[in-house]
Amino acid sequence: MNHRGTRYEVRGTRIDWRLMVFFFFLFPFTAVAQEFGMHWYYSAQTEPTQQVWFKRSFHMNEPAAKAVLSVASEGRCIVYVNGYNVSHDLFSDNPSGAIAVHDYQIENLLNVGTNTIAIWYSPVHYTHRQLYSTLSGQWESGGMFYQGCDEEWRCRGANAYTLPDGNEEIDGSRYVSSWKNYDWQEDMFLFSDWQPAALATGEQPVVVTFSRHAATGQRMQRILKRAKVSQSGRTLVYDFGQPVNGWVRVTMRGMKKGEVVEVNGLRYICKGGSDDQACRRFTTNVSGIARITLPAGRSRSNITRVEAISVGW
Repeated sequence: MNHRGTRYEVRGTRIDWRLMVFFFFLFPFTAVAQEFGMHWYYSAQTEPTQQVWFKRSFHMNEPAAKAVLSVASEGRCIVYVNGYNVSHDLFSDNPSGAIAVHDYQIENLLNVGTNTIAIWYSPVHYTHRQLYSTLSGQWESGGMFYQGCDEEWRCRGANAYTLPDGNEEIDGSRYVSSWKNYDWQEDMFLFSDWQPAALATGEQPVVVTFSRHAATGQRMQRILKRAKVSQSGRTLVYDFGQPVNGWVRVTMRGMKKGEVVEVNGLRYICKGGSDDQACRRFTTNVSGIARITLPAGRSRSNITRVEAISVGW
């Protein structure tokens, strides 16, 4: 069990590492997960559509010369190491019919002492294959290290949901949009908020694709800010004049906590106080129009900015 202040040594069992290397070179593109004993973890306490935060802290006694973090999931993920977003794309996704293993070179982000890996997970469908992760590398003094996906992973539900219709619901009053918004140092965690991740058992074999980081990834391509505006009742329509595949980001001021704003299918619950910002994170839609439905008593004067963000490869 993980207790506050406990130190975990990254040096670990070597047999899994050797098996992984063997299968990587034997099957450089695809492999069946169970052939080398992948352990899948999931959050047993959250709802099937709820986004989840996973984290694991560990201790390093000396610097790493090389370190590769490998992450796989049947959902979509954003990966953080010691508070830094290391994801190659806006969020990782999977090729058709397979689960991709994404590799991240992280030796420059690791410290001598306590380190924390955090993964923000969004479901695509109900599955227990929410998380698989390994850390492998070489010490500066020589020798290899390996850390598998184990029972030290903990999780907690995010205050956001990815819905079956391809939309999202975000509770802005309790929403954490980045690991930076947590105090990620291990000694500062409120461990009562985190539960042990559950081990998925009895899963059928699944094809895993060992993927390399492409030269071009999923990125924000452009941001459109100029639009024609019309209004019908409590719904404002912003027409950007061209189709956009991506997000609409709406910044508001003067909203009350708990008020609901809908933006092209996104349901956003306002946090109140300072500026609210409604924007998808793990889903996209195709539209050159932003339809914004405000709560009763609110008007265009509460909206400070509307942007159409093109997302693509």
